[in-house]
Amino acid sequence: MRALAFFLTLAALLPGPAGGDAAAQGKPARPTAEQNFLWYCIQCHGPKGDGKGVNNTAKLPIVPRNLTDGRDMSQFSDEDILRTITRGGGASDLSPIMPPWGHTLPAGEIRDLVDHVRKLCKCQFDPKARDRFLREQGKQASQEPAPGAKKE
Repeated sequence: MRALAFFLTLAALLPGPAGGDAAAQGKPARPTAEQNFLWYCIQCHGPKGDGKGVNNTAKLPIVPRNLTDGRDMSQFSDEDILRTITRGGGASDLSPIMPPWGHTLPAGEIRDLVDHVRKLCKCQFDPKARDRFLREQGKQASQEPAPGAKKE
């Protein structure tokens, strides 16, 4: 009886189907980016995306990225974020302990997560931010001119 009460309480607290009446039509509802984030990402990045998830302990060799830090996140293009979510942190020369989600989530849901990360950081890609980050890491900054810059 306790188990039944627990599961009924849990079911009441979980978000409903994302597609409105999709479940009523017999179609599986596509989860929203927010639902996927809360299911797959909060363990490390936290429910707010600030890097304060339950896995963020002294035991992790790398602190999870604060996805709400616009100055930091503007160094990543949407394709960088997409690649990182799809293939894991190691594919983008980031934390190798971030798992790849490309075999778990469909491409459209990963694209939605990229948009969600952009909402969290309230930022867009800035090539100057990437160059600054690379210089701080002692790596070569890109030699490509910024979009719209005049060539000499």
